Amino acid sequence: MKITQYGFNQKKSQFTLAILLIVSLIIISCKDNSLKPQLNFPSANDSLRHADSSSLHFFVLSDWGFNGDFGQKDVAAEMIQISKLVGINFILTCGDNFQYNGVDSVNDPLWKENYENIYNDSALHIPWYPALGNHDYYGNPNAEIEYSEVNKYWNMPARYYTFTRQISTKSQARFIVIDTQGLINSYNSLSDTTKLDLIPQYSWFKKLLSESTEKWIFVTGHHPVYSASSFHGDTYEMKKLIKPLFDQYKVDFYICGHDHHFEHTKDKGEYTDYIVTGTGGNVRPEGKNERTIYSMSALGFCYLSVSSDSVKLYFVTADGKIGYSLRKTK
Repeated sequence: MKITQYGFNQKKSQFTLAILLIVSLIIISCKDNSLKPQLNFPSANDSLRHADSSSLHFFVLSDWGFNGDFGQKDVAAEMIQISKLVGINFILTCGDNFQYNGVDSVNDPLWKENYENIYNDSALHIPWYPALGNHDYYGNPNAEIEYSEVNKYWNMPARYYTFTRQISTKSQARFIVIDTQGLINSYNSLSDTTKLDLIPQYSWFKKLLSESTEKWIFVTGHHPVYSASSFHGDTYEMKKLIKPLFDQYKVDFYICGHDHHFEHTKDKGEYTDYIVTGTGGNVRPEGKNERTIYSMSALGFCYLSVSSDSVKLYFVTADGKIGYSLRKTK
């Protein structure tokens, strides 16, 4: 197994670092919080126009539900552009689909204001596979499941679920969407969270991983295992309960949100790549620690291209740049 990652060269002169710091401070001060990278990143259109049509292509979007504000529309516009370019097969979300208080029912006006009217191009009229975030639990999380019967593109059969996709005649990818809300002790005061039982989901998840024979395994959920952000950071319960399963069963990628920046984290000797992409709207400053391979603060989403022998992952920014990419092979 080999990992290759590409990002902005982090061996910079002191002068360059000073310039970048000034630019970052200017960006952070923007009132609308629509952070966009000011570095000389390559164009997404130029970088992705030769994508392999035989591969599986999908987006991962998180922390995106801002009713068109805080840069959400900019991210949606770039998703449309890239979907038309490469032919996206489906979209995964990592929760906080509705900031700040979820939805009340399938008839809530937020479905149109926040979802249908924002992602309204045919290029995004493809299957969406959502996860739930903490803000979704401030409303009625069951409404997001029930909406699957209303909108044919919204596919959420339960609070946690799985599906597979064919990559080639000989290989498949397994996708597992988990509900991290019930794992986090600090949320137990929420009435709907207290109804969750950790044991059934944990048992289901472990059994599913133990029986999975697919070439690639992707897990999505809301809360990070690792995050260098000073806003939320690592999640103790995820590290204690879920990470050991990632290690034992060699999960290829865990992709999440909650912290509003891009980050790729991987400790020495680990197999799983940990991705934070809470960048669908209202981004915050990135963090960095000893585990961080790369992090950046910018509106955007993740684009992944999966073949039988490799996964390519890109941080795509709302202004049409590739902020970072990695390639994992096996």
